[in-house]
Amino acid sequence: MRRILFALICGWLWVPHAAQAKSKLGASARLELAKGAGTERCLDQRSLSRAVETRLQRRAFREDVPATLFVKIAIARDGAAWSALLTMHDGSGAFLGRRSLITEAADCSALDDSLALVVALLVDSPPPPEIDSSPPAETATPRILPSKEASAASSGSAKPPAASASEPQSAGQAQEAPSQAATVIVLPRDTPAPRAPWRLQLALEASGAIGILPGFAPGLELGFGAKAPTLPELRVFAGWYAEREQRRADLDAGARFNALYLGFEICPFEQEFGVLEWFVCGGQALGLTRASAFGFDENQTSKHLSYALLARSGVQLAFASHWAVRLGARAELPLDRGVYRYGTAAGGQEELFQPSPVAAVLDLGLVVRL
Repeated sequence: MRRILFALICGWLWVPHAAQAKSKLGASARLELAKGAGTERCLDQRSLSRAVETRLQRRAFREDVPATLFVKIAIARDGAAWSALLTMHDGSGAFLGRRSLITEAADCSALDDSLALVVALLVDSPPPPEIDSSPPAETATPRILPSKEASAASSGSAKPPAASASEPQSAGQAQEAPSQAATVIVLPRDTPAPRAPWRLQLALEASGAIGILPGFAPGLELGFGAKAPTLPELRVFAGWYAEREQRRADLDAGARFNALYLGFEICPFEQEFGVLEWFVCGGQALGLTRASAFGFDENQTSKHLSYALLARSGVQLAFASHWAVRLGARAELPLDRGVYRYGTAAGGQEELFQPSPVAAVLDLGLVVRL
């Protein structure tokens, strides 16, 4: 008798779950994704469908069974923000609500994982139809909220505008309520963007150094930077300092100096403030200084190879989509300083010039993003 009672209880508990699982396996959803201007590189419909089905571990979008859920997604960009607006209807056309994902991340692929998860949850457990007693109103054009307004909307103090859905509805079916706001989900700016492209930059800058050559040495610098989505920027730069002259105090003699250099640095810190970016870098530089004597009984030319550690900081101001102005300063610590001397009539040697223990370099120029 106890075995029979136990079997009846197990059957009573198992049958509803089995029926629910069978219902989900026999259900299907329809997905439609539209992209606005500037969102061509965002997640496409096919990739989103695969991501949703991977999370659900089953086929969710089937053509061989009637659809029980229609999901339309509109991806848009407004300034620095990306948004994905989801509008849902059931199989009969009844309006089920809206969801909106917003982020100010650098790349729209920051939406990928969250969008796939939200769609998977909606497909697995569709919301009930929303009932609105207010009269139908003209639908508003979707827009993206600024970060502050979006944060207020997500906390309930403000509501984003509604957007229309284009799913077909037959006569007598329930109409959606355009006055009802979407539930807003705001993703942080630093949300990982798995498909973000490499950032490549080319810089041409005027520079000036103190402590490398005699006096203030103007120069020209060319740099190239590459940044992977999840790694700090790597930079390679090369430059030249114009000729500077150092004379003896008592004679019309001395030497003329110029220099070439090649450097490498890594920039682990970057902070954006709208169109302004602050960066900090560290690296090393290899320099070649050429000294040519003049006015002596015997004038010689010598070359000295030097190695220095460096630290750089600066700001970059964007004034167009691919152009920016960069202002920076760096300190160089040479590990090997050359000493330039000349011979005296008495047979001794006196120092003419030696680079400073710490050199300072200023740079100002244009940056183009490739």
